[in-house]
Amino acid sequence: MDWKTIGFEVFGGLGLFLMGMKIMSEGMQKVAGDRLRKVLGFLTKNRFMAIGVGLTVTALIQSSSATTVMTVGFVNAQLMTLTQAIGVILGANIGTTVTGWLVSLSVVKYAMVIIGIGVLLRFAGRNETARYSGEAVFGLGLLFLGMNTMSDGLGPLRNSPGFVHFFTMVDGVGYGSVLLGVLIGTATTVAVQSSSATIGIAIALATQGLLTFPGAVSLILGDNIGTTITALLASIGTNHNAKRAAFAHTLFNVFGVIIILIIFFPFVKLVNTFIPQDADLTIKTAEEAARYGMAIGAKPFIGPHVAMAHTLFNVTNVIFFTPLIGFLAFAVKKIVPEPKAKPSKGIRQFVHIHYGLVETPAIGILESEKELFAMAERVKKNSTRIRDILGGKRDAGVAAEKIEKNEELIDEYRKAITEFLLSLSQRSLSREDAAKVGNYITCAHNLEKYADYVTNMTRSYLKMKNDNLLLSDAARASLHDIVTEIEDFYEATIVPLSGVEVDAKEFLAAATMKKKEIKDKVRAAKMGHFQRLQEGTCKGEASMAYIDILVNIDGMVSQVHNIAETLTLTKFSGVA
Repeated sequence: MDWKTIGFEVFGGLGLFLMGMKIMSEGMQKVAGDRLRKVLGFLTKNRFMAIGVGLTVTALIQSSSATTVMTVGFVNAQLMTLTQAIGVILGANIGTTVTGWLVSLSVVKYAMVIIGIGVLLRFAGRNETARYSGEAVFGLGLLFLGMNTMSDGLGPLRNSPGFVHFFTMVDGVGYGSVLLGVLIGTATTVAVQSSSATIGIAIALATQGLLTFPGAVSLILGDNIGTTITALLASIGTNHNAKRAAFAHTLFNVFGVIIILIIFFPFVKLVNTFIPQDADLTIKTAEEAARYGMAIGAKPFIGPHVAMAHTLFNVTNVIFFTPLIGFLAFAVKKIVPEPKAKPSKGIRQFVHIHYGLVETPAIGILESEKELFAMAERVKKNSTRIRDILGGKRDAGVAAEKIEKNEELIDEYRKAITEFLLSLSQRSLSREDAAKVGNYITCAHNLEKYADYVTNMTRSYLKMKNDNLLLSDAARASLHDIVTEIEDFYEATIVPLSGVEVDAKEFLAAATMKKKEIKDKVRAAKMGHFQRLQEGTCKGEASMAYIDILVNIDGMVSQVHNIAETLTLTKFSGVA
């Protein structure tokens, strides 16, 4: 027996399967894009709606692990309650059963044709949707090719007494062999970090006659335990509610497996009633081999049975646990209690940034928008403070201290948002999402620069005051009016970050016009200042500070216009 060839084919086939799954998932996410965001927007406190969302999202992106990681991120960002999260996770468990059906059907034989169609769509598609669909189809074909390669590689093992003996230990005849199968399924899923891959391996082994149907079912049960490890890993470093969501996924799957183990043999018989053919029918003659298009020793009907077992397990689990979502939430709250100490300030307060969302870039970008808005609101506080200082409504010293402290946090925002967006940029993105990432990185920089100008202006004004240099009433009034107008301009510009849709062309045109108006007023203020100097109504000692303040105001106006460009995706355009 050529063990080298077997090892290469099984290992390479698994690699093709996982890569195909990744490419298909990324392609479908690109196609889904805004639809994925809108689906999550439908989420309500209704547990059935949450289940539907989990099912839909997982079916769209073909990865229950990505959905559960994303859900943990949403809970960590306080965008989803624990009860909602449990509902989404229940739905994701149903959505992931689609993969089992895909790899169990005879369509896997047409892997090369599907790959060809995918490549054709990718390079000859008339629009982005067609090209991204091509990527998804190509990934599906690659997944099928990996499945076929694995299956062919495992075929010769039917003639290996050692392997046959090992898998007869997982025949599902007694509870000992069933529990061994659960253990193997769990370990395999933890190792490859993909429940779909474990299902593929189980179907490949079963199809080649190395596993009985009950044995394959036991592997599937273990797979459902192993897949919860991904969510648990994603919850490391998150808040207590996110950890609760991850533990809820584990409890749900583990208790579901325990329930099915109790009724294991009736469950296997029930699955057989849904699929008419004999799951363990084995090809014994050349005539049967020719009829079914498979080798002697293979099991032609077992694939759909395994897929049905996976589906029935998850659907039954969801039906059973849906009324118990409240109890499940109560249980995980006991396992992960409320933290006694209050969370420390600093980077942890950036609630929308969670690196688990990198697996679903469309959602990660949505969350970065929310974090940008939170940053913009902090910048606005400093803008309001300098306006009030110039208007004499606040004590300059106290307000300046608050501005300096807030400036430090704004710098942290910029760094955290930029690092998160850079991690998203390393994923496979649609052209529109790539444009958003580039523009949002620039937007964070522009917001920080705007805040820097405010801080510089505050320092100049405070130094002037400490040196007992006073501005004329006309100069103070002029500064206050211009800063007030800039603040209004700024507030109108950051509106898109709050989720309000705007017409990009009209929005940018209005911003460009407003920029010109305010800059004209800044120039007029400079000319008025020089005139007052000549008239002697403004003292020369305060002149440098006044001009410095106007220079910073001019910079603020430019940054607001830059922000308008980034939010209309025209600073770095990736779309027409």
